[in-house]
Amino acid sequence: MRVRELLEGVTIVECSADALEVQIESISEDSREDLSGKAFVCLAGERSDGHDYADAVLSKGAAVLICEKKVDACEKMPYVLVDSTRKADALMWSKLLGDPAKDLKVIAVTGTNGKTSITYMIKSVLEEMGKKVGVIGTIRNMIGSEEIESTMTTPMPRQLYGLIARMRDAGVEYLVMEASSHALDYEKLAAITPEIGIFTNLTPEHLDYHGNMMQYAAAKAKLFKISKISVINADDSYGKYMYDQATGEKYTYSKDSVYADFTARNIVGRGIRGSEYDLVSNNEAIHIECAIPGSFSVSNSLAAAVAARLCGASCKDVALAIRRLPGVTGRMEKVPLSADFTVIIDYAHTPDALENVLKTIRAFKTPEQRLVAVFGCGGDRDKTKRPLMGGIAAAMADHTVVTSDNSRTEDPAAIIADILKGIPEGSDYEVIENRTEALHRVVLTAQKDDIILVAGKGHENYEITAEGKHPFSEKEIIIRAFEQRQI
Repeated sequence: MRVRELLEGVTIVECSADALEVQIESISEDSREDLSGKAFVCLAGERSDGHDYADAVLSKGAAVLICEKKVDACEKMPYVLVDSTRKADALMWSKLLGDPAKDLKVIAVTGTNGKTSITYMIKSVLEEMGKKVGVIGTIRNMIGSEEIESTMTTPMPRQLYGLIARMRDAGVEYLVMEASSHALDYEKLAAITPEIGIFTNLTPEHLDYHGNMMQYAAAKAKLFKISKISVINADDSYGKYMYDQATGEKYTYSKDSVYADFTARNIVGRGIRGSEYDLVSNNEAIHIECAIPGSFSVSNSLAAAVAARLCGASCKDVALAIRRLPGVTGRMEKVPLSADFTVIIDYAHTPDALENVLKTIRAFKTPEQRLVAVFGCGGDRDKTKRPLMGGIAAAMADHTVVTSDNSRTEDPAAIIADILKGIPEGSDYEVIENRTEALHRVVLTAQKDDIILVAGKGHENYEITAEGKHPFSEKEIIIRAFEQRQI
């Protein structure tokens, strides 16, 4: 295709003579690749800047340079200066692949917590309607029943639009996807106009990248500026901001107020078995039963039900599909053990998520039952949440085990030291740096009727340390530890 066609919708600042008429075969953002016949897009990231490698791409055979600032290589090869190479990258990949998102109805979910659960609930309802559904998100990507490994919540444009093209070719009608704040800030969704955008909540997370909560909120709000319909959680303190930023049709949902467009009324908690309530709007009521415990699951299922109804799902399909969904991998997931104690795995890795899941467990445990919390914090990520999570665990669990969790390039002991700053003196806690050893210890020393929460990794089947990424399934480790206990 000609560069002119690929850059449709991109703001061009200037370009060299005939650069827009160059024919290219593909696109690349990686200077290490064979770039013969490709357009090279200079992306500025947190750790490196593609503009610094512009001279090198000439020798690799790049046909044209797409950049945000002029570099020496612009004197030696065709170039196009654009206002945003991030946006250009997304639009170019989409155009190269035939604008696949235009053939699908896209539902995008953003917020700090709840994105994965909501996408799976919506998928369940749409499939109850007989629709073929694609999913892009944290746990895995799916094309109907085909599962594809996920490496990040929202993939880079090359992978994102490639996946969407595969979905289109496979006859997928609906795509339900998670939209991370990084993805929105990086303009990965620039070639997508969601039918529905959903806001869950906003609590401190990724502040190492965004800087402060207002910038974090502004990144999330980009979704509602491009969505045809916005569905906003009115219970969250940032709900009004998101609502005001939305440019299309918009609705609110709430489990705490009767003044939203869609509300959850007559909520009945059923402990570990979940909850039930009536979804009420101006002209109807649907009785919802959700098997996932916690008040946050009421909010999540409410958001999913509203989105599904706006897609044309019947009340019957909504109620039936949510009732049939047993749960979501790594979200309040009970490890299958024939034990007299319970182990629950959850992805909670923010202060708000950890507090919510501990609050949920405390609501259904008896006074005699001991609640044990096992958690750590990720390395090379927001450090401000570490003492907050330490304080929450110490206040809400009867016993806390502080351990490692994807330490990456940081010293695990230093991360743990940050967590301990939030744990008051005299609290019942212990430190076991090695996560495998921590899991073995809590299983081997578990008392009758204990409820053990293992928080942070959830669905993840890997651990990232300074040595790299290696397989790590805490569910398997817990099961093996229980087998050892039986000997």
